[in-house]
Amino acid sequence: MSWGLPEKLKRRALRLFEETMDDKDKGYYDISSFHCEQAVQLYVKAVLLELFGKEYEGHGIRSLLSYLSDLLEKNEYHEEAKRVRDFVRERRSSLVTLDDSYIEGRYEDVEFSEEDADEMIKLAKDTISMLEEVVRSVKSG
Repeated sequence: MSWGLPEKLKRRALRLFEETMDDKDKGYYDISSFHCEQAVQLYVKAVLLELFGKEYEGHGIRSLLSYLSDLLEKNEYHEEAKRVRDFVRERRSSLVTLDDSYIEGRYEDVEFSEEDADEMIKLAKDTISMLEEVVRSVKSG
């Protein structure tokens, strides 16, 4: 594993997140939601690599966040693990929708509204911010 890979993955995730706004502005609400899911998925994977040198094969956001929480707990970052668990519990419904957009935004005959895209963009932004705070907290000891 390249030690620069976590930062590279974070940059890619943030670039995907930027695309969500462009997609939404163009009325591509399904693709905007899909890009939100991809941005969050990539960012969580970057954090797993950065903090624990661990890769994760799955794609589900809730599974990724659960894995992160488990690793934090196992490594005695109890406060940070609780923060991730609380975040997931408080946003469970929205995270399910975000997970669903991975498939539905590309393959299903599902319509996404502007409000759906706005909700996914806010969720992606909040998730990335929470992850940044967790990383800072772990690194500061």
